[in-house]
Amino acid sequence: MHPSARHLKVTLFSRAEPWEGYLYLPDTLPETFTVEDVLHVLNDSRLFIPTGTEQPPFLWLVNKSAIRCIRWAFEQHETMETRVPWDRRERVRILFEPEGKLNGYLVMIHRAEQSLRVQDLMNLPEPFVVVIDQVDPVIWFVNKNHINRMGHIHD
Repeated sequence: MHPSARHLKVTLFSRAEPWEGYLYLPDTLPETFTVEDVLHVLNDSRLFIPTGTEQPPFLWLVNKSAIRCIRWAFEQHETMETRVPWDRRERVRILFEPEGKLNGYLVMIHRAEQSLRVQDLMNLPEPFVVVIDQVDPVIWFVNKNHINRMGHIHD
């Protein structure tokens, strides 16, 4: 059923009901891929990405613009942290259109050419950003086009 040996089990949230499945990644990625690897796939120029479900086993091509966010859950925080770069993190509250919210830490993935503010990162052309859940060992890939408002929380 898997068109790629590289895949991760995720929950996809779009305008419809959330669903459990797999996000398929290029076989060229290392066996232990990072959020940067996944972000590269989500932010490339392709309009559709391959996903799949187990029950029933089915391969779906999903329009990336329809994805509100993708939830990648881990058993422990320590395991999750091995997949996330130790770049700067900023605490944020995100409100989605038309409903929903997320509290967590926006990962300010390093860009050598500039020192980014939250506003700068949110105004870059790439549609997806990474947010670490504030409580649970979860990485969220958030499509900026579905964000209604975002508050930068200064601790």
